[in-house]
Amino acid sequence: MSAIEAYVGDLDGRLSGPAGAKTDLLTEAKDGLTDAAEGYRAGGFEEAEAERRAVADFGPVDLIARDYQAELGLRRDIRVLWELIVGVPLLILAWDLARVFSSGGWSRLGEPPSWYHRAIGTADILAALSPGVAIAGLIVARLLSRRPDGPPAARVVSWFLAGAVVLNLLAVATYGGATGLLEPARLIVSVPCAALSGTWILFSTRLTVVARSWRTTA
Repeated sequence: MSAIEAYVGDLDGRLSGPAGAKTDLLTEAKDGLTDAAEGYRAGGFEEAEAERRAVADFGPVDLIARDYQAELGLRRDIRVLWELIVGVPLLILAWDLARVFSSGGWSRLGEPPSWYHRAIGTADILAALSPGVAIAGLIVARLLSRRPDGPPAARVVSWFLAGAVVLNLLAVATYGGATGLLEPARLIVSVPCAALSGTWILFSTRLTVVARSWRTTA
């Protein structure tokens, strides 16, 4: 095995993240090492020595792996932010449409107390803030990518992701908790609504697991 192959293999074993993004980074590293080695060979060095020098110039594998892992984490966080931006409003819209077309208005279940309206209003705000925070995270990621002297983009974006995920979870808990306390039957006003409610819970759980898994491996 050549020095470049050994280096890239070692780097591969240290990284965790989306397969496509990981492959891109490893290909980028291998191409850079190959180009550097070709430059040394053109200068008269033997192939083994040229690769050894190229690897040495590239940097210690533990340091490179740390930088690449941060990049993988940033790409994963951005993907999850997009899922929040698209998924949360889409699920809310689909649930409301399903309720209207399959169950009619809420009036048939009786007029809920004032505290219920306040609770649902709070949940609406939380649900709206979640994709809003996600959008802010994407904007910050773009701005920080243009400022190499600024704070690490991966760390800052992860804060926005954590905030967006927590807001979404709070919205789901408030919707379900308030309705369950008032009248559990309202949680299952129709089969489509029940299916969409379950989908939102699974969606939220998945995003939470993905966000936590990056912070565990980083």
